[in-house]
Amino acid sequence: MNKKVSLGAAIAMMFLVAAITFSITYDAVTRQVNSRIVDLRERESAQAKYAEIDREVRANYYGTIDETQLLDSVARGYLAGIGDQYATYYDAKTYEKILRSQENTVADIGAVLRVGPDGYLVVEEVYPDSPAAAVGIKPGDQIIKIDDVDLTPENSAKMKDSVQGEQGTRITLTIRSDNVDRTEELTRRVVVVPSVTSRMLGDSMVGYLIITEFNANTSDQFKREVDKLINQGAQSLIFDLRDNKGGLLSAATRILDRLLPAGPIVSSMDREGNINVLATSDATEIDLPMVVLINSGTASSAEVFAQTLKDYGKARVVGTTSTGKGVMQTLIRLSDGSAIEITTATLVTPRGETFNGVGVRPDYEVAMDTPWKGLGEELDSQLKKAMEVAVAMHRNIEVLQEQSQPVSEASDAEQIPHPVEELSN
Repeated sequence: MNKKVSLGAAIAMMFLVAAITFSITYDAVTRQVNSRIVDLRERESAQAKYAEIDREVRANYYGTIDETQLLDSVARGYLAGIGDQYATYYDAKTYEKILRSQENTVADIGAVLRVGPDGYLVVEEVYPDSPAAAVGIKPGDQIIKIDDVDLTPENSAKMKDSVQGEQGTRITLTIRSDNVDRTEELTRRVVVVPSVTSRMLGDSMVGYLIITEFNANTSDQFKREVDKLINQGAQSLIFDLRDNKGGLLSAATRILDRLLPAGPIVSSMDREGNINVLATSDATEIDLPMVVLINSGTASSAEVFAQTLKDYGKARVVGTTSTGKGVMQTLIRLSDGSAIEITTATLVTPRGETFNGVGVRPDYEVAMDTPWKGLGEELDSQLKKAMEVAVAMHRNIEVLQEQSQPVSEASDAEQIPHPVEELSN
């Protein structure tokens, strides 16, 4: 039999519920307010300490303060103190150079240089159709003098930066090649950096693409090179991402869009645990067997590339475990033209996992003790294994100990929401 509740009891119950709700809400708000007060007091204390240091230094310091250098140093110190290993401060000049580099609009001689132990600049690579190539500079050459300045261990880093400059300006280099010195005058100009190169591997009908970085031009270069390989009859593809440090995530996802069926490519997870889809692919895909080569130098966007293809069951991965940089940085321009770069989210793969701190694990572990560049498929054991896997995949032979499950069949893939926005970097 149903029991009737009196009006008075009902009203009392309503007041009790309201009181409990108010108490819980008040407690939560109080804790939040108190937390903000503590945070505010800590910030006020920090600002007071900085003001005190500034006051004492200006009153007692013997030398002259460079205000720009001081502010830049304070900014670098702040970012160094937040515990973000990837946080960086860029002064206005450096930030402008970064933007131009990403857009491939930097004017220079078209060569990759590194500082040698004696202070000379060692040429590691020369880009085709570049000012350096035009005067016969080749890998292994040394630049020992720039304009009228002899290079030394003390000035070489600064002089290396001076190789870049305004479009159309001239630079004079003294080059040591095979122990013979010569002087060449070059005109700086914008050189499109080839981030994708390709070739067919022997008679195997395997198309091989090396992707060195992901920049603004990479997706267009990739399209041109992969289409060329397919037209030449490639029956499977190898993507070499060894020592690829990443770059623009948007460039990597544009390429993945060409390779994948419809679905999410990569998502981000913020500090509150909210998932946001950054990029998606449409239904158009390249339907060829694929292998990805990685090593410990493969990082960031390159890891997204490898893991996403693996998640979809589109590719097998050969090499060694990658870096494990699975977090996303955001560049924030400041009002004076400088910028800060800070970590804003963790990257999440289509299967709802993250490789941050652990790296992308290969299906086939193949270690190498020697540098791989320039070895060729006969001496490069990792590439040799990738070819074996690519050929076997084309022949529908299962060569892996463990088969990847496509995202469409994985239960945890349902945890990732469908596309909500396009990636913009």
